[in-house]
Amino acid sequence: MITAEKSALLSRLVGAYFHRKIRRSFAAVHLKGAEHVSDTRPQVPLVLYANHPGWWDAVLPVILSNQVFRHDAYAMMEEKQMKQYGFFRRLGCFSVVREDPREAVRSLRYAADLLRGTSRVLWIFPQGTLTAAERRPLRFYNGTAHLLRDLGEVTAVPVAFRYEFVEQERPEVFIACGKPWYIHAEERVDIDLTTHLLEELMEYELDVQREEIMERDLDAYATVIQGIRSVNERWDAVRGRR
Repeated sequence: MITAEKSALLSRLVGAYFHRKIRRSFAAVHLKGAEHVSDTRPQVPLVLYANHPGWWDAVLPVILSNQVFRHDAYAMMEEKQMKQYGFFRRLGCFSVVREDPREAVRSLRYAADLLRGTSRVLWIFPQGTLTAAERRPLRFYNGTAHLLRDLGEVTAVPVAFRYEFVEQERPEVFIACGKPWYIHAEERVDIDLTTHLLEELMEYELDVQREEIMERDLDAYATVIQGIRSVNERWDAVRGRR
């Protein structure tokens, strides 16, 4: 496997680069439920498990971790992607080969050793592959449940990503962090039941998020990145001055 070798300097540089790319690609990035991620227990790791609807899912955690939450974050990434984009290793990513059970177990053990007894954060995408946000039912690999069991004491938070055209020229990003699930060290974690529960919690966040966007009920979302003004915004501004 490819282990993580974080570089604070490279994380800042790459984060700044992706921040500019996001501003040019999206009208805005909106975040709900940041308090569920920021209000964590000391010396208890946090696992942020997310759906995986698009390529930008690999980039947005870098921005959120470095510029919004400001925590010591790591992420699990497919080994073939790590080989293609080697710089992610310096951002705290490490590899997993889901098709090889032995390699997958090795990556999970590495993740547990990295997190156990610390306040570190791990981003993980239990679906394993890019999957449309509307796909139901969700299907997660069991790896996340195994990791939660191995960590013993851990907090897990679902994170829902969605990309939508709303009222702007370019799409907008909506990110919803659900309520935390704190697992005590003495709890016995059943793998299949835990995986099913994680799927249900994620489906709930995705369904609520979809309804909020459809109804334009977005008061709970805070804009964390504002994109460059689109053509219609510039035209409205010109008309307003006139």
